[in-house]
Amino acid sequence: MPSPKNSRMLAAERQKYILDVIQEYGTVSVTQICDHCGVSSVTARTDLDAMEREGQLKRTHGGAVPVTQLVIPAVPQRVHKNAHAKQAIGRKAAELVRDGETILVGSGSTTLAFLHCLTEKRGITIITNDVNGLIYIEQFLPHATPVCTGGILGREYRHFAGTMVASSLSDIYLDKVFLGADAFEPDFGFLAEFERTATTKAEFMRHARKTIILMDASKVGAARSFVRFAAPTDVDTVIMDKDPGGIVASATAGKDGRSRVVLA
Repeated sequence: MPSPKNSRMLAAERQKYILDVIQEYGTVSVTQICDHCGVSSVTARTDLDAMEREGQLKRTHGGAVPVTQLVIPAVPQRVHKNAHAKQAIGRKAAELVRDGETILVGSGSTTLAFLHCLTEKRGITIITNDVNGLIYIEQFLPHATPVCTGGILGREYRHFAGTMVASSLSDIYLDKVFLGADAFEPDFGFLAEFERTATTKAEFMRHARKTIILMDASKVGAARSFVRFAAPTDVDTVIMDKDPGGIVASATAGKDGRSRVVLA
């Protein structure tokens, strides 16, 4: 194990140290973290709690132990990719949410970043199929009501899918649904990586007057096979950090010529 440091470490450095210790020794204690990283026990526990929410470890009394690879959720890991763009998109999307509204929010890292931007909203109800989103709402959005859809839990990405999603939404119709996209092809539309995810997103769209896509610029152009859940002109708004070459704006304009792209 590395020798203790006298200076206070950054959060990313602390968390790397924690994972290194767990990998080598099978456990880490709050005392070890405090001594090595030069932080208080409150800070050490905050790090451990955050890492447990992301599936990186399992909290124990006074420390933490490893979790198996099978239960490490993939979505929180994706949050770190293009994180600044996703945060900006989330803030812009939050401007569309009014106090007291009920909204549908699909699964994904960008929609999770959007949920992080709803802390100032009051009296909202959030229906989602995303387990990580539900946990976040329950713990950090006390003024919001979390509602879970039905469905089969996909353990790898921690969201619900399948025919029970449609059943649970059968009597629901509301104003806005916020969805992420894994890719966009201008001649084809908005794509999801898996068929079950695409089916769920399409079902969500059936229950809202307006579909709002949250997508960073890296998703323009599919690098591998995906499944379409919406044609370019099926959506009302696309919130992006940037639109390379105006590709998305041009493809989604349709016959009315109206730009559907909003830049964060």
